[in-house]
Amino acid sequence: MDIKTAAEMLKDNLPAIYGYAVRNLYESGDAEDMAQDIVCEVLESIKNGNLNDDRAFWGYVWATAKNILRVYIRREEQRKKHETAAEKTFYQETIIPSPEDGVIDASQNAEDIYLIRRELSLLSKTRREVSVRYYIRNKSCSEISEELNISVEAVKYHLFKARAKMKEGYYMERKLGRKSYDPGRFKIDFWGDWNHYSDFFNRKILGAIALAAYYAPVSAEELSVELGVAMPYLEDEIEALLAAGIIAKIGGKYQTNIVILTAEYEKEADKKLTALVSRRAEEIFEDIKKTAPEVRKLDFSGKNYDDNRLLFMLLNIAVVNGFIYAHNKSPLGDPQPLKLGGHGWVFGYDSGYDNSRFMGVTLHTEVPESSSWFSAENYRAIGKCQLWNHWKFSEKTKLMISAIDGKRAENLGENEQEQLEILIDGGFITVDGGVMRPEFPVFSEAAYNELTEKYLKPAIEKVGSMMIDASGACEKILVSHAPASVRGQCGDIAKIHHRLETGAILLEELMARGDLALPAGKVPLCTFGVKADI
Repeated sequence: MDIKTAAEMLKDNLPAIYGYAVRNLYESGDAEDMAQDIVCEVLESIKNGNLNDDRAFWGYVWATAKNILRVYIRREEQRKKHETAAEKTFYQETIIPSPEDGVIDASQNAEDIYLIRRELSLLSKTRREVSVRYYIRNKSCSEISEELNISVEAVKYHLFKARAKMKEGYYMERKLGRKSYDPGRFKIDFWGDWNHYSDFFNRKILGAIALAAYYAPVSAEELSVELGVAMPYLEDEIEALLAAGIIAKIGGKYQTNIVILTAEYEKEADKKLTALVSRRAEEIFEDIKKTAPEVRKLDFSGKNYDDNRLLFMLLNIAVVNGFIYAHNKSPLGDPQPLKLGGHGWVFGYDSGYDNSRFMGVTLHTEVPESSSWFSAENYRAIGKCQLWNHWKFSEKTKLMISAIDGKRAENLGENEQEQLEILIDGGFITVDGGVMRPEFPVFSEAAYNELTEKYLKPAIEKVGSMMIDASGACEKILVSHAPASVRGQCGDIAKIHHRLETGAILLEELMARGDLALPAGKVPLCTFGVKADI
């Protein structure tokens, strides 16, 4: 057979030759090389006169293919054996150096140790565990397969990928991010039926992750470098945030799943709100002030308070009911089920609570065993005279309702007795002859309804309308600051946060104008109760 005929026959059947190589080598690049070697070997044999019988052509082709396959397999085994031994020696000597290494070049060896350990710390969990077992603990692939409950092929695959990743990173300059030394001051806020998130962010690293992953999805490796925290320690924190719904997984990356009110945003929103409130403060205050003489005729304890304290009370009630008015006119969406339990909204701040105008709010608080309720708005501006501490909230709530209902301070548990002393010290409750008494205004239901539906109605509607305008304006600003992934939450967060903030700005504006004056002692200025009619 001549060369030209053989070349044509091989060309026509090249897909079959390539398919044979692919079936045996699996890698397309190697298969192409092998197919080319088979063709060249056959043509070279014909050129040298080694094939005289044309009928034996295809048998000769496939015999040549088998011989070349054996050569490829032996060559690959030798290459892998040499590569694995060399790499294993390199990693072992670098990660666990012998004493002699320090004599040869201590400084270079220390640098190698640091770099390899750094890259190990950045590997994903499975690849890190496979690499540590193989290179450091000298486990075989089959042993690792049994320990991690994965196939031997998977072990080899992860070792290959880990080696490639570590090689790449070994020669890469990695710089720790700012959050490795300045984690930020993330704080959580909640609005809903029951807060299961209040203690969740006790560890700074959780807040630092939420801040680092806010504007764009980031990989675990990127978070590790940014925070300066090795992956073995970071992985559990990421899982905790995922379980709580604070971050979401997008492909192989993570992004914060809640709105964060940044300092830049709050500065811009505050400027807008202050201007809005200053235009309406005088009119609202005059509406409240002119009701004072008639309000003193209603049935409530505290009607003999001086004008200043009475006006603080009336303004606060207008703010609370203005918030309710705004909610009825422009309601929130449905409360969402939260991963840690309950329903509501979770959001955060990147500068702690520095810019918040409240130290706590409880708009309408009651207990199952009574129809009475109370409201306590702890504006930061009045913090020197009123501090409603939300710690041990359930015990405090029960005691406040008991004081409104005139119950005796007997048979209290240790926790309740401790909280009663705090409430007495804060000026919220006194005990007279064993009976608890409220030191804040308490209305009958009928008197409270008359107050809000008759005397304060104009002020309430003006405050509520102002709050609607404020949250609408702030929603637009917040959308421009927030990443696209959470913009759908911005409307509700603006309503929750900025409507009450608008009420606080109103109080601050009136104090700055001299319309209201802060008392010197501890006085619950913005706390009131409503006693159920019997």
